[in-house]
Amino acid sequence: MSETETLGSDLTFYLNFLVLNASEVVQEGASAKMGGFLGRMAAVAIDADAKVSEQIATQLSTEIPKTTGEMGLDMTVKTVFKQGPMIVFKITINGAEPVKLITSAKGEEAGAHFENIIAAMDVLGVEGGVKNIESKMLPEIKKTLMEKLVEKIPAQMAEKGLKVECTSMNPAEEANFFFDSLEALASA
Repeated sequence: MSETETLGSDLTFYLNFLVLNASEVVQEGASAKMGGFLGRMAAVAIDADAKVSEQIATQLSTEIPKTTGEMGLDMTVKTVFKQGPMIVFKITINGAEPVKLITSAKGEEAGAHFENIIAAMDVLGVEGGVKNIESKMLPEIKKTLMEKLVEKIPAQMAEKGLKVECTSMNPAEEANFFFDSLEALASA
């Protein structure tokens, strides 16, 4: 049994991206590199959706765990689907460093107090102390991440000229959402 399973909760969710303006981004990039007509011709020859989707998949699968790791959160990000303008990531929260996480979220003073609480639990012999705290924290962290990532990532991409729609889903909801999205793309 994995550590995630022993925490008593499903700590996996999906991030679904739909790239809305890949052709424009690739055409602007090609025009900037090659100039007017040649740039437009090169952009036509390039599969813009595949190129942009590949860049997004590569970048996010490394940047999300790196950024959350700095905050004290251990996550796995796996690209599970990438076709045309659609990309799906499976994100699993593997664990956390509670003191680092509290310090990151609430500041140095809160982190120091939390560290004292953990030390007191050890001295008092509280069975499963940190794991009990972690098992209560991680589902809340998952919920918060599902809300925040769908806001922050598209905003950061928009600053670079890339328009995306992003939706987070729990595993139980992902299949319906995914197949409905594929059907909508096919009929568009």
